[in-house]
Amino acid sequence: MSDLKTVSIDELRQWLANAFVTGSQALGHGKSASNEQMVRRYREELTSRGEEVPELGLFDGAEQYKKGLYERGVFNGPGSY
Repeated sequence: MSDLKTVSIDELRQWLANAFVTGSQALGHGKSASNEQMVRRYREELTSRGEEVPELGLFDGAEQYKKGLYERGVFNGPGSY
């Protein structure tokens, strides 16, 4: 994976959405866990740049934000595992 510091905010947001959707819809535990880890990395990078990204558990919190991720994210899209 490229150094996240060089990735644009828009691209990080798309990668986060793609990893979130892929992780929540994947059938295998390993794929889900890997995408969950990627979501955490992308969120950490975005928040370090001053972007507001809520905690993103699959089963709790930030329902409106997660709805936007599902609308924007692509299963197995760029940035997902």
